[in-house]
Amino acid sequence: MSDLAPTHDGVADGSVPKQPSRGDTRARLLDAAQRLFVAKGFHATRPQDISRAAGVGHGTFYLHFKDKQACFLAFAEAAAEALETFVESHAADGLTPYEQIRDAIRLTYEFAQAHPGLLAAAVTDMRVIGGGDGGSVLMSRWGEQWGQRLAAWKAAGVIGAHVDTDYVGFAIPGMIRQVGERAATVDAGSDDALDALMAFLAAGLGLRPHSG
Repeated sequence: MSDLAPTHDGVADGSVPKQPSRGDTRARLLDAAQRLFVAKGFHATRPQDISRAAGVGHGTFYLHFKDKQACFLAFAEAAAEALETFVESHAADGLTPYEQIRDAIRLTYEFAQAHPGLLAAAVTDMRVIGGGDGGSVLMSRWGEQWGQRLAAWKAAGVIGAHVDTDYVGFAIPGMIRQVGERAATVDAGSDDALDALMAFLAAGLGLRPHSG
């Protein structure tokens, strides 16, 4: 299992200060939460497990998070920011809209492969957790981002006028996830999955592979 950053199993290796700052303690709790949410899932992870893995007292958990759900949301936010930073920092310049979409999806798959289980844990439906109005906070976040991008291209006449950018924007993250999971199930290469998804999206959006 890979994490977003190097992790500590506790204080035994001496690498954690005896009196960490508040920010350091929160980071350690989030690091521990990430490992446990990925390995065990939300329901099987208890606040005391997170505290123990972080090498702090159980009461310290509640100095930084109201409850386990708040900790999970902080973990999910960190995972989203890590993915978005990875995609932005590796994106090529001067790409057509078709190439931008393909590149963003390719980089998302690369990030997921480098951090097994991370995104799957981070997009857990809030109805499973037992809070919120339902749905995945991160899937909604990414849906809005894709919708905004599509809306800008629609206004510029790059994609078809028929495209409902709101609904399609929210559909794209789900398609990325489902196609990736299908590729893993049938042991297909990520390029095959990407080609299949891009063929569908290009046809639906009215994009050509080399359109400007």
